[in-house]
Amino acid sequence: MASQRPDDISDKTALFGPGFAGGWAAAREPLAALTVSGGVPADLFAQISAFCADIPEGGAVGGYIGYEAAAALYPDLEFPAAPDSLPVVHLVRYGSVQVREPGFSAAGYITGAVTRPGAADYLPKVTSVIDAILAGEIFQANISRRLSAEFEAVPGLADALFARLVGEHPAKYSAFLPVPGGAVLSNSPELFLEVAGRDVAAEPIKGTMPRYPDPEADRMAAQALETSEKDRAENIMIADLLRNDLAKVCTDHSIREAAICELRSLPHVHHLFSRIEGRLREGLGPIDAVAAAFPCGSITGAPKHRAMQIISRLEGEGRGPYCGTVAFIPASGPAVFSVAIRTAALSVEGTRARLDYRSGGGVTALSDPQAEYEETEAKAYGFEAMLT
Repeated sequence: MASQRPDDISDKTALFGPGFAGGWAAAREPLAALTVSGGVPADLFAQISAFCADIPEGGAVGGYIGYEAAAALYPDLEFPAAPDSLPVVHLVRYGSVQVREPGFSAAGYITGAVTRPGAADYLPKVTSVIDAILAGEIFQANISRRLSAEFEAVPGLADALFARLVGEHPAKYSAFLPVPGGAVLSNSPELFLEVAGRDVAAEPIKGTMPRYPDPEADRMAAQALETSEKDRAENIMIADLLRNDLAKVCTDHSIREAAICELRSLPHVHHLFSRIEGRLREGLGPIDAVAAAFPCGSITGAPKHRAMQIISRLEGEGRGPYCGTVAFIPASGPAVFSVAIRTAALSVEGTRARLDYRSGGGVTALSDPQAEYEETEAKAYGFEAMLT
């Protein structure tokens, strides 16, 4: 772990989408960074909390906490290393935050080799999860697959990829994060946690259906999702998991379900989401809430501990920034944490760069392996956009 001085930090602007600050926010004037590479310390979240306790007026802490940071919360679990070369955690204390549209150019790079594991690789993993469910080990697990592409490390590569990822319809929790050795590019539609004072809210997404150009076909797809027994059961299960996680840090009887299995239509897919709200106990803050619920149950499964064991075994590698959280903690205003789905890790080494993008879905006893694979294909639209 390293706490860096300003001259050790990239001066490239970090960008946070409208869900983080009510509009596109550009974080500038890096003052210090908290970076974790390699082993994860047991007191990681205490260190993060301390780092976030000294934010200058008009500034913010922004960055990401990768999936493998969960090793600090689940020390008995073994988390494989992620294939990217980025830190497990990278948070920066910025001196100023300004409103600014991204303004990146989507031109200027050449696609190299693409690695895209197909159904033959993914279907057996889905079947293994179903077997574990039928054996009574878990109720659900979220399994992902990694898509990769290699590029020449030309100037402006990260900017161009991010511009293509968000396109004309950026998700609420889009983020461009410069990182030592590369960048994290996120176009996430999912809120992990929002903490305003002592009020905390989570909005897990479970249930996905692709959208169609034909209005009637699109309407029928949305209706099928809203009435799907499998997707509604999965959504309710994860909403209950988030309730239980937040109960660790919220006052008794303060947790309520503001929405359950509501439809949210995005440009490429329909989703079901729920909203869980609560009130933190006196003396607790945003990082306490994150530690209680990390990683978000919508991208692990239930029970969370056993689901993560199965994820590690079947995926066989770490997830990196994917399925961790992108954080935006301003000096004043709500602290917002996304679920880092639709999120890519760009690793740069010498003259070459590699883009890793994972796409996954929740598997239940009612899952059809082929349908689960097709769902991961539908969710890979961000990867496709970056290569177009």
